[in-house]
Amino acid sequence: MSSDGIEISVSDPLPLPLPDAEEPEAALVAGGSPPGDADVPPPERPDDADGHIDIGASGTYRERKDSYRRSLNDGTIKSVDPCEFRGSIRSIVQEGDEKERGFLHKAFTCLTKGGTSFDSFLLAASQEVGQSILTLPWVFSLVGMTSGICLQLFFATAALYTNYLLVNLHTEYRKRLAVDKDDPRSSDVHYVVSYADIMGYLIGWPMKWLSFAAVFVSLFGLTTVQIIATGSNMYIFYPEIPKRTWGLISGAVFALLAFIPNFRHYRFLVVTANIATTYTSWYMTISAATDPDAPEDPVYDAPRNYDEWFRGMVGLLFVYGGHASNIEVADVMDDHSTYDRAYFWSYLYVFTLTMPNAATAYYSYGNIVRDNQNAFGLYEASPARDFGIIMMCINNLVAFGLFIGPLFHIMEKALKIHRKAFWIRVLARLPLIGIIVLFAIAFPFYGAFNTVLGAFTTSFATYIIPLIAFNLVFRKKDDTINMAKPLPAFVQSKFWLMRFFNYFLAFVLLVSGVGLGGYASIKNFVAQIDQFQYFAECYG
Repeated sequence: MSSDGIEISVSDPLPLPLPDAEEPEAALVAGGSPPGDADVPPPERPDDADGHIDIGASGTYRERKDSYRRSLNDGTIKSVDPCEFRGSIRSIVQEGDEKERGFLHKAFTCLTKGGTSFDSFLLAASQEVGQSILTLPWVFSLVGMTSGICLQLFFATAALYTNYLLVNLHTEYRKRLAVDKDDPRSSDVHYVVSYADIMGYLIGWPMKWLSFAAVFVSLFGLTTVQIIATGSNMYIFYPEIPKRTWGLISGAVFALLAFIPNFRHYRFLVVTANIATTYTSWYMTISAATDPDAPEDPVYDAPRNYDEWFRGMVGLLFVYGGHASNIEVADVMDDHSTYDRAYFWSYLYVFTLTMPNAATAYYSYGNIVRDNQNAFGLYEASPARDFGIIMMCINNLVAFGLFIGPLFHIMEKALKIHRKAFWIRVLARLPLIGIIVLFAIAFPFYGAFNTVLGAFTTSFATYIIPLIAFNLVFRKKDDTINMAKPLPAFVQSKFWLMRFFNYFLAFVLLVSGVGLGGYASIKNFVAQIDQFQYFAECYG
């Protein structure tokens, strides 16, 4: 209950007057600060007999916005259901008056924009599986069938668990920030939460900067690898053009994503991306199982040594590395506290793509897979294969946008242009994409790049930091009593065991993933540079 008599869930930001934005989109993009309200006479009470304001009432966009502002100023809003508030206010802010717009605009908006739980599922699935399905057979050829299956189950389940911890921390952060009137972010309707914000506010500056470094490098690497993967795919599709040139072409096309405001505008793109990965994965699975040219007696000699096994291990760890951008995705959805449920369903969906693809390819081809870091190289040219290549390039485009979105947000805040007009921010985004493209063509080593990212960024951003951070925020059982997102009863009763498990899992991943896996992946990465040199025109 605020000083103005407004009752609202503390997991949402305190409602404030909406900005006088000419474009309803402004409230969802990190830019533009709310100007001061003009003096207006109190309107006739808009609430019903129970004191609830009809914030979804009819009228033009500006009439509804002004009515909501006046109702806040004169204290006529007595209570607002959190879900109703979040959904309706987002609708008012971003969509404007749909009745005054044509059918084509409505249809386009429906296809391209959304903030529902289903949109969360699509975004999560697009983040978790993409170009990595092309390297999974190669990873299995390093660790072997048994280790591959067990490690994939382990890392997928661990990623699901740490995402749940992150959603808990995110919701707790929103709750505490909402009642902290000394923090200007609590009154900023444009504010989008970042991973580092949560860690800095709940724990302190050391964890803030550790998480910032891990997330920044992770996102930079994840965007870079999308360009590398697209160049590799297109070279298989049309080998007359060098991979380096394909990388430059891919980067130029990917630069168009700078013109998409935020994650709520990705609905059509993520639907297409998920169709792409589903088709490609099952095409590879069926082709590998039915290929008449597959060796009759494939050789299964993995793992051949510890270096290869640890490289394969961090390659599998990398597959579930989307947590670096999960916070920004969840925060622009209608209800960020339910993102863990969407992630759970995406986890099940992703598993139906990754496991059959990797296991079948390695079973059919054996150690031949080790010479094909991009699995498309295993299959003969055909319309079905070429269609899969094009679809995976589209998927890489979408994944690039999902991972570079938080980088845009970080850069705009650092340059203090996050409140400027959108076209100014677009101009600032393009040079960042140029730097990423330059990095992609300088180090175009597909599988080697994935393993380095898995060891040094995914280990921290996806696993270690959420595990440690949760324990530092909730140190004893009493701290969980008033959690914004309560733990299940059976977990609360054994809270000490949960904390012990978090520390143990973080230690195991630190030693095996960052330590041993990091050593093996760096050793291989340096060998790739020695073999192909920087800015290689063609490479393995």
